[in-house]
Amino acid sequence: MKFKTKFDTIVKVKKQKLDEVIRKIGKLDAQIHQIELMIDEIQKNIDNFRHPNNGEFAIFRQFRDLVEKYFRELSFNEEKLKALKNQKKIVIEELKEANMELEKMKFLQNEEIKKQILRLKKIENKQMDEMASMLFANKGDKNE
Repeated sequence: MKFKTKFDTIVKVKKQKLDEVIRKIGKLDAQIHQIELMIDEIQKNIDNFRHPNNGEFAIFRQFRDLVEKYFRELSFNEEKLKALKNQKKIVIEELKEANMELEKMKFLQNEEIKKQILRLKKIENKQMDEMASMLFANKGDKNE
């Protein structure tokens, strides 16, 4: 038997909030992974560059500009990664709080269900006593 309590709706909302926070963490993990891949790719590109040993000055300048571009991109992505990791820490705290709130509401819901069960048991016991009294009274009437 499923008992209805005044906490059912609250538990449902808290569960939805928890699920939403879990989805946020999943999205952040995906973004972090994507940025890490980009950083690795940039790092590989930088490592594969060979400084020109001879040629025109314009070639040296192009090389320097390209390397600077990659380093700016690398720095930008590292900052973005740092921000995403900080954001993930904040969302993990939200997750802990949402989970704690859900558990509180589930506890209160269970306590309410226990009260309902106890109330039903008392009613059942009272009805059983009444039936026993009626049966005893009927048995007494038959013996006379």
